[in-house]
Amino acid sequence: MLALKSAFHHWRHKRALGDQISMSIFFFGGIFLIWYELIHIPSFYHTEWSLAYTLHLLLFIFLAVNIYGNWLMVFLTDVTGKGMVYPTGSLPHGWHFCDECGANRPPRSHHCRLCRACVLKHDHHCWFPGTCIGYDNHRYFLALCVYITVAAFYGNIYNWSFVWSVKGEYTLLNLLSLIFPLLTVALGHETWYTFCITTLTMFGIALMNIFTWVLVLQVLQILHGQTRYERTQRITKYDRGLWANLEEVLGYRKFLVLLCPWLRSSLPGDGVSFHSHGQKAS
Repeated sequence: MLALKSAFHHWRHKRALGDQISMSIFFFGGIFLIWYELIHIPSFYHTEWSLAYTLHLLLFIFLAVNIYGNWLMVFLTDVTGKGMVYPTGSLPHGWHFCDECGANRPPRSHHCRLCRACVLKHDHHCWFPGTCIGYDNHRYFLALCVYITVAAFYGNIYNWSFVWSVKGEYTLLNLLSLIFPLLTVALGHETWYTFCITTLTMFGIALMNIFTWVLVLQVLQILHGQTRYERTQRITKYDRGLWANLEEVLGYRKFLVLLCPWLRSSLPGDGVSFHSHGQKAS
């Protein structure tokens, strides 16, 4: 509870306005989607409680718990190495001085203007958890992308029959309405209820494609031991092989961490020193 209060205070007073808005959209939008998928749409498929509805309910709850759990852990996990003692004076190889922080920063770390801090093994600043993805929370971000992608695919497939029961036949105009829903309302082709269902479907398809692409990029980076910056610059010196790369992100339990965001899985390093093609950088 204290951690949640601290997180709320941090969100309220230190997050950029854009982060606060995007986090609120993600949180409350997700609650709406839970209602939509667990209550509104199932009434079309199930007139009474059944095994199929029970399985749908359990699966969607599992997805929702992992999405919100990993989202929360991304936000709560410190990525700045707070409390660590860094060298002063002559800097080791790969270290740099950060003018914004007024302190030395280790290899692979970068300063984020939105977080106002240097982030260990900085990957990128992510809008929907409102924080940077770095060494200590990368595991949660990866799991978050996995579960959002799975939920998006499942939701779109599950909803498809319901959507077309509302929209009618597979006509060209109905298909175009998935791209331009407001235009079909203006032409009098759809009711406002149909417009809302169409818009939700359009966003669902867009979400599925966006997170599939994000997940593919993340997997490619992890497989090659890279951050986003290192991928764009084609830096491969931290690639230590498949299992070592996975362990650096997921920890010693590797894929088991995808089952639960609260499963402990110690990382092999400290986010400051890294092996570079067999040589340890410090």
